Amino acid sequence: MVHNPGPLAEGDYPPAANFAGGRYNEATLTHDEILYRGGEGGEGKELGQWFTRQPPQSVAHVRIDTAVRPQWIDSATGEFTGKSPVDTVYSVKFPAGTKIYFGPVGNQGGVYVGGVEQIFIREPWKIKGVEVIGSEPLH
Repeated sequence: MVHNPGPLAEGDYPPAANFAGGRYNEATLTHDEILYRGGEGGEGKELGQWFTRQPPQSVAHVRIDTAVRPQWIDSATGEFTGKSPVDTVYSVKFPAGTKIYFGPVGNQGGVYVGGVEQIFIREPWKIKGVEVIGSEPLH
């Protein structure tokens, strides 16, 4: 249950629901920072909205520690809503002044336990100065 969820409680899939208990903090970066994202490799797939401060070591780490299911099913309807391929880790530099929301990853059921700190950045592709500085395959 999310109580007093703040600015991430809006929309059909509110980002606040992906933090354990809906708990997260808001901050503004005071210096440039490199963050990491596990996801699908390929041109145009470098940026998402969820990051960590440490690079994942494997696909299993992404799936378990950051609770990324291979596919997503709507619990109310049982309908397939999307998939999350993971085969690459991206290193992304964010400029000072970027607003971030951070807190523990919420459990997504089964082995997708979460718990590590995650960072949500709304629409990073619209932030001036964001730079993808590298990518590596994950196994």
